[in-house]
Amino acid sequence: MFSLALLTAFAPAPQAGQQPAADDIEARLRALEADRDRISAELEAAMDALADAEVDVAPASEVDEQKKAAWEALASRNLAPRASAVYSADGLSFGGYGEFLGEATRNKSGDDFDALRWVMYFGSRFSDDWIFNSEIEIEHGTTGATSATTDSAGSVSVEFAYLDHLLTDSVALRGGVVLVPLGFINERHEPTTFLASARPETEKRIIPSTWRSTGIGGYGQFGDFAWTGYAINGLNGEEFDANGVRGGRQKANRASIDTVALTGRLDYIAIPGVTLGASIFHGNSGVNTPEDLGTTIWDLHGEWNEGPWTVRGLYAASDIDDTAAFNARTGANLAERMRGWYLEAGYDLFSFIDAPAGQSLDAFVRYEDLDTQAQMASGFSASGGTVDTFTTMGLNYRPLDQVVLKTDYTVLDEGDDVYRFLIGYAF
Repeated sequence: MFSLALLTAFAPAPQAGQQPAADDIEARLRALEADRDRISAELEAAMDALADAEVDVAPASEVDEQKKAAWEALASRNLAPRASAVYSADGLSFGGYGEFLGEATRNKSGDDFDALRWVMYFGSRFSDDWIFNSEIEIEHGTTGATSATTDSAGSVSVEFAYLDHLLTDSVALRGGVVLVPLGFINERHEPTTFLASARPETEKRIIPSTWRSTGIGGYGQFGDFAWTGYAINGLNGEEFDANGVRGGRQKANRASIDTVALTGRLDYIAIPGVTLGASIFHGNSGVNTPEDLGTTIWDLHGEWNEGPWTVRGLYAASDIDDTAAFNARTGANLAERMRGWYLEAGYDLFSFIDAPAGQSLDAFVRYEDLDTQAQMASGFSASGGTVDTFTTMGLNYRPLDQVVLKTDYTVLDEGDDVYRFLIGYAF
């Protein structure tokens, strides 16, 4: 019936009073069937060609996945988990973390509950070889002051913002606002990556975390070692004081490049769960001073994660030149050498019970010893309040990977004891 319909549609209309011959109808039908077979064969050939083309494209897709895996392996060495999410994403990526910190001291001075940090990550994979990544942070919930002084004012800052280029599967280049690769906290400061509510004082005063600078450089891996190296803007020594170098951060705000510093990091990573390494920063800090203030900051660090155990230790020191002339001119009483160290250990108490999967409850203790005036220039003496020890004990509960609840108590040798609790998240 279908062939007859086609024949009726395309055959010339018979003359009035004339019927088409049966032989003519049969011949036309055979011709249409032949055309059908020819078209079907051409369509099958075209589909076979398309399938062959898809096979040819497959290796390119595999190369993309190989590059993505290379990005992930390299970036995870020097960024926290959520900060490195863009390296495993396709196209745009966003994430973030936050910390709400409550503090109470023994003498009731400065007790507060603070929206300490609200952070967003934004990034984009432009191609297989180019990635943009950034972190924007709001501190203390507002940029306005909440008292008669501006000391309590919050801030909005670009913590990092850079372009990465994958040069090879083991080497990447980076330029923009970068995190200085010293210590543990400066590059990996999401609240789910360390145990206590507060960051170690050594990694605030001697390694002034979070420490960011404009710079260019790269990172990568060779054999059993991961490395990072940058040329960055130096510190502003005019803001150094007896309590450390923290005030000298230029924060990428029209940072002076009258002094260019070099910084690098090397970690041994061959043993699963173990990191052993060292990092260093060196450059003049005499941005607005007649003194050069040559500054070297270095650290030795180690970490072990195995089963329920988490152990971390760090020693850091800074050496500064020309402090005698600087102190005579400013009265800052800046030290030639500062040093600090801490050792921290945690144990997951849920390892004793059949806890829900993905949950942990770490009991931990951290002991820290800090001296920001360990060695003074000739003719100058250490001032009070620059030597202290901190013993912190507490609990770190993670109901799931993205959420952490912390509570701890810190005993100070020379100051008021502090109780803290923290609500943190990262996504």
